[in-house]
Amino acid sequence: MNNQNKIKVCFMGGVGEIGSNMTLIETPNNIIVIDYGILFPYDDFFDINYLIVDTTYLEQTDKKITLFITHGHEDHIGAVHHLVKKFPEMEILTPSFPYQLLKQRFEQKKMSLKAKIYKEDDSFSFEFIKISPVHVTHSIPQTFGVIIEAKELETAILFISDFKYDLQPFNEKPFNTNKIKESFGTYKRRIAFLDSTNILKAGKTQSESELIKSFEELLKENKRTFITQFASNLNRMIIILDAAKKHKKKVTMIGRSFSKYIEAAQEAELFNRADFPIIEFESVQNYNDPKVIYIVTGSQGEHLGALQRIARNEQKNIEVKEGDRFIFSSKPIPGNEDKVYRIYNQLTNLGADLITFQDKLVHASGHPAQEDLKALITAIKPTHIIPIHGESYFLKKHKEFIKMNFPLIESYFLQNHDGIEISENEIKIFKNDAHEPLLIHGNDLIIEKAKISERRKLACNGLVVISFNHAKENYTVTTQGLPLSAEESMLKLKDYISYTFYSELKKRDYEYKQEQVRIKVRNFYHDLLGYKPIVIVHTV
Repeated sequence: MNNQNKIKVCFMGGVGEIGSNMTLIETPNNIIVIDYGILFPYDDFFDINYLIVDTTYLEQTDKKITLFITHGHEDHIGAVHHLVKKFPEMEILTPSFPYQLLKQRFEQKKMSLKAKIYKEDDSFSFEFIKISPVHVTHSIPQTFGVIIEAKELETAILFISDFKYDLQPFNEKPFNTNKIKESFGTYKRRIAFLDSTNILKAGKTQSESELIKSFEELLKENKRTFITQFASNLNRMIIILDAAKKHKKKVTMIGRSFSKYIEAAQEAELFNRADFPIIEFESVQNYNDPKVIYIVTGSQGEHLGALQRIARNEQKNIEVKEGDRFIFSSKPIPGNEDKVYRIYNQLTNLGADLITFQDKLVHASGHPAQEDLKALITAIKPTHIIPIHGESYFLKKHKEFIKMNFPLIESYFLQNHDGIEISENEIKIFKNDAHEPLLIHGNDLIIEKAKISERRKLACNGLVVISFNHAKENYTVTTQGLPLSAEESMLKLKDYISYTFYSELKKRDYEYKQEQVRIKVRNFYHDLLGYKPIVIVHTV
């Protein structure tokens, strides 16, 4: 046995937050990167697209890098093209559905995608460890966990960041508990990294198959119906399409993301559009026909989502009428509640009837509740559990849950940049140097936090630009974002600037005069408005 053989597992993103998932499995000569996703900003970051994990650590290593994709959600694959730009020779292992989603993104970016598509019965060797995918259920097809076996260390690791423990799912195989028992369960040390997203929820998470009855009942009724859901939840979409087909109704979709996921599913042979009564929105003959079901994007109140346009009566050919029905086949993500409730109110004011998860079984989570975790842990018998995939509060509650219900299982509270080192005789906790996430905007450009601070000041305080013409000995003042009432004091401001620049400081150099004008103008507006705008002074 090689006593130098160790496995390091380090969380770079997605632990202590929901999004930006990235975990490193490191051996002496290899680094396996599990997922590389994006995080949508919680705060108003002034037109920032998303955040991604800083990859400085990977850039400093000479180890071979392999990317292993677990499933196709954006918080797990949305940043892969950034990683490929930095590591073009990196091998990518992915299921076929995420491959098709990545292929779309890469074509958009005019990049080529080279990847190996894996199936559940595949396995991959890296030095002294073997990595095998295991099928788990979630809210998107082809979701996999990872089993890592290290016989020399008498250790197995189970990593499943997103899952629901569904043993009777719709349109896919059940959660593969047996494979975990057979591979993971034979080792002396069994370390499980488990999803914490729903740890506050008692009971069980409903199976997707339990929604069939509700949708069949709702779509039977003679009402014009709009349904909003996550576009990535293909099986939910199929439940709706099946119910529509049963009741001889047509379905049309509003929102480009549906086309993206349907096209990828078709290419991955998970979906056949011809089997369902789908019509293009432009082909609808009567937009008030109750036999047309509308599936729309924007379930989280997104500004550019179709649901927002419909609620504002700005969607072409659609005007919300008394008695229209809106089914919200999703829950508000924490932080989005205000936006979603605002849409509830807008639609209610237009006379629509709303059905949410609180009224009828029209949504099932993609994550395990407490009883699901108990059932899974009891079945697979880990010796150690590390909560992952959740905000810090969720991780802490998950650890407390383990301690209360499984006191013999050792558990750890770890966050981003924390990790564990597994050797033959011990498990050590360690922490890498923390790096702030990278802020991405525009054409995949990185923007510094200091520049976001500038944007915030500009947005909150407004801008004043003063341009002195050295040759003509005159100047102009331009303002942006100030209240109109400030214009009434413009003549007074100009007199103040003229006196300062041409009289009071006449004999001083230009740099000094510019800075003094900047300070005095900021103070002038502070007295006038109660705050200081950004002031830029320059000469031409």
